Amino acid sequence: MIENTDIKISRLLGLEKKVREARTVDEFQFTLVNHTRDVVDYSYAFLLQQRSSKKFTVQSLSDLPAVDRTAPVVTFMEKVINHKKFLPNNEVLSLNLQDFARDQNLVQPQNMPSLILVLPLYSVQYGQEGLLILCRDQAFTENEMELLRHVSGTYGHAFNSFRSHSFVFSLRNFFWGGKIKWFALLIIVGCLFLRITMTTTSPVEVIPKDPIIITSPYDAVIKEIVVRNNDSVNKNDLLVLLEDSELINQVNLAERTLNVAKTELLRSRQASFTDPKEKSRLAELMAHVELREVELNYAQERLETSRIHALSTGVAIVNDLEDWKGRPVAVGERIITIADPNQIEFLVWLPVKDAVVIENNSLVKMFLDINPLAPLRGKIIRSSFEPELSPEGILAYKLHASLDSGFDSPRIGLQGTSKIYGSRVSLFYYLFRKPLLVLRQLVGV
Repeated sequence: MIENTDIKISRLLGLEKKVREARTVDEFQFTLVNHTRDVVDYSYAFLLQQRSSKKFTVQSLSDLPAVDRTAPVVTFMEKVINHKKFLPNNEVLSLNLQDFARDQNLVQPQNMPSLILVLPLYSVQYGQEGLLILCRDQAFTENEMELLRHVSGTYGHAFNSFRSHSFVFSLRNFFWGGKIKWFALLIIVGCLFLRITMTTTSPVEVIPKDPIIITSPYDAVIKEIVVRNNDSVNKNDLLVLLEDSELINQVNLAERTLNVAKTELLRSRQASFTDPKEKSRLAELMAHVELREVELNYAQERLETSRIHALSTGVAIVNDLEDWKGRPVAVGERIITIADPNQIEFLVWLPVKDAVVIENNSLVKMFLDINPLAPLRGKIIRSSFEPELSPEGILAYKLHASLDSGFDSPRIGLQGTSKIYGSRVSLFYYLFRKPLLVLRQLVGV
């Protein structure tokens, strides 16, 4: 008897040594469900812990490296422990699974032992840490249960070594304990009434201010774009060549038609001295010649407009240069933009859900991707009346912002993020505006 007692004590000390040597939570949980066999024999062991839902879930299972949550034994054990008829406390509890499953209309998995012993893992400092459930077919003796009570206390105390003991954690416990908790709550509630500036962030792009738009003078086909993107152009520089082979043919045809009309008029004038009938045709032939001259002038003007020139000095903005060749364009369709690089403004796409911050002359900070550490400052000068889809496919308002003096004009086409400053609101409204908006949409109030 003394020898058996010595063996049990030796195994108990060895088990506690393994618990102390566990370096991680997973290693500790593995020791609980597998090495408890060193002191008491069982078929299966489950370690369950409570989560935010206040329900117990299986965290570790004996003889398996990972828990399969779809396994019948796992789902059955969670149903048993979380059942409203089963209220685990801080006492060791023995339960007959067959009787419990029959009374509560639960389906017990095959090869599942009929008896379970529920060990609460209780910590003096933090309360209940979890449940260790041992399963077997034979009833647990009183000596085994007394030994397991000692082991469960060891396990509960060992959970403390895996808790966070950082400065932040200690500080939280200090402020959230005793009477200081209510003082901290009072400070937090008071801070919610502080007035701060409403802000929001949106995509921004540098665009030209009052640019000159080069459009197609008539329905035509692009022959060549002479300039490239960001090229400097002067007034009257050639920009675009439209397809002119048909126009050249029209000019040649109009010239020949005019020559024929002039020849006919000259012949009729010479014959009018002797033939009164030819004299009467002179007015008609002169009108015909004038019509042909108008047609020639029109054809020549269209031929001249097939060569589009710059109307002012600036920088050419044209995208997809190679795609323009051979592309048909309609009259008035934009081809090139001529912009002054020193005259720029910012295009901000403000989502509809953040439109509450729109105000006249609102302050805007632009953080361009090329240099996010040097923000630019400006003001909202105008905004669109109705929202439209942004390049990202978001319904948003188009805001135009100016650049304050003292800043160098960024290159046209740069993009980044803007921060818009609106009116002053309470901290509570600033933090919970979007959650309240979602709640209002769900409730409908």
